Amino acid sequence: MVRLPSPFRIMSQSLSTTIKDLQKDMYYGNEVLNRVSFLREDTEFISKSLFHPSTRFIFFNKQNPLVHKNFSNMLTIMTNGDNQICVDQIEPGQPDNIGYIGNLQFLARGLMSHLPEWKDILHTWNEDNKNMDKGLRSGGKPTFLFMGLLDESVGLDINSLKVDCELNGDEKYLDHQGRYQGIAYYAVDVSGNKELCRNVVHFVNDTLNQKFDTDKTPEENGVFFTHSRKHFLTFEPKEASLFSQGAMFFHWLGTNKFCPGCGHPTIPIHAGGKLYCTNEETVTSSRSNSHDATIAATSATSATNASSEKPDAKSVCPVKSAPVSNVSFPRTDMAVISIITNRERSKILLSLGKRHFSSKMYSCTAGFMEPSETVEVATKREIWEETGVTCDEVNVVMTQPWPFPSNLMIGCIGIVDFNGSNELIHLGHDNELLDARWFDTSFVRSLIYPERVSEADRDFNPEGIMVPMGQSIAYNLIKMCVDYEEDQNKEEYKL
Repeated sequence: MVRLPSPFRIMSQSLSTTIKDLQKDMYYGNEVLNRVSFLREDTEFISKSLFHPSTRFIFFNKQNPLVHKNFSNMLTIMTNGDNQICVDQIEPGQPDNIGYIGNLQFLARGLMSHLPEWKDILHTWNEDNKNMDKGLRSGGKPTFLFMGLLDESVGLDINSLKVDCELNGDEKYLDHQGRYQGIAYYAVDVSGNKELCRNVVHFVNDTLNQKFDTDKTPEENGVFFTHSRKHFLTFEPKEASLFSQGAMFFHWLGTNKFCPGCGHPTIPIHAGGKLYCTNEETVTSSRSNSHDATIAATSATSATNASSEKPDAKSVCPVKSAPVSNVSFPRTDMAVISIITNRERSKILLSLGKRHFSSKMYSCTAGFMEPSETVEVATKREIWEETGVTCDEVNVVMTQPWPFPSNLMIGCIGIVDFNGSNELIHLGHDNELLDARWFDTSFVRSLIYPERVSEADRDFNPEGIMVPMGQSIAYNLIKMCVDYEEDQNKEEYKL
């Protein structure tokens, strides 16, 4: 097999498939829902989806999701109606598509019938959202975020649900205009209302007790709003992505309660997808409307109007009056993270950060992008600033949302041409690392695949060096490089 030139030096078929799988199944980054973001502005759709019995709700206290941690699916997902079909978990033996006729939702009791204040909460928020009411998030009101539709584009079997509806005479999915069909998901931030927080926890706990015929407390059932990364990193992949989406939006909404332009309160409009300044003060200025003048010049009767000046009302808020505003939409902080290697992949540069001193976890080089930087330039800069190494070539491989609080990790591979200078390590530029080393790829492979280490080589790692956890993009970048080096050394990949 002829090895092709860069960019990224085409890998073996098996590894190419692996990279595609990683891109598709990256933890926190699964495509779980069709976000149909344009429907956030459609108040008819929002109203219909908000009250539909099949609609799912995920509750947050600030950025902390409600969980029932003693069960395999930890993230608590509730429905409006009772006895909705299970689409949040496909169990062994069931078809691979989502929406099969069979099991009911894990928590089968619906909010509409069993949480007394729920209908009023929905009605109030629906009217506030529709009218862009200034009090949208005042007085302990929960904040709602429309997350998207579980539909055929992400694997929902609509036909099976249609059959179920025909057999049982009820609605198992939302149908909007005959074009958008699926199950709506909302995230709900209840952090401003302690009583509602408590009531939701007890509702979930009572539902579990009824389901399993027990009389346990919320603590015994593991029902609470968790802040633990131990839980965030052990969600099922679909749950992790739903958590990530809600947490990142609510972090943005929660830290931008006032307009940066004028200081007035902001409200989350478009079902939580955009911030709106509530400052209604305007100033009036006069301006000549050249467009009107051009049109008026064609008519003698409009000649007087063409030369007149027209008043123009403009918001005093510089954000609202700006032609393009970038503070009204959700924020994502871009960070580059790179696996550094030579062209043969026989060497891998890993570094030890100060906060990982005790665990001895060596990882990839990472840092935030700066304004007016390309991904490639930012990657080269971070590699040189942190390690002193000069990188000759950078290629983007994969990305990962990282909800702590709102990052997008852009995973790259940096190629270093060893020449006696480029590869030299110098940690004195920004003094951020405790150590950085070029490791033989064979050593790193043993860290990635400890089950392959023979009994005779059990002492290969006397320092107890670790690599990042498997859910992280850093681990996947390291594994990608290790796998490539192994594949290219197989006989069938030689020239």
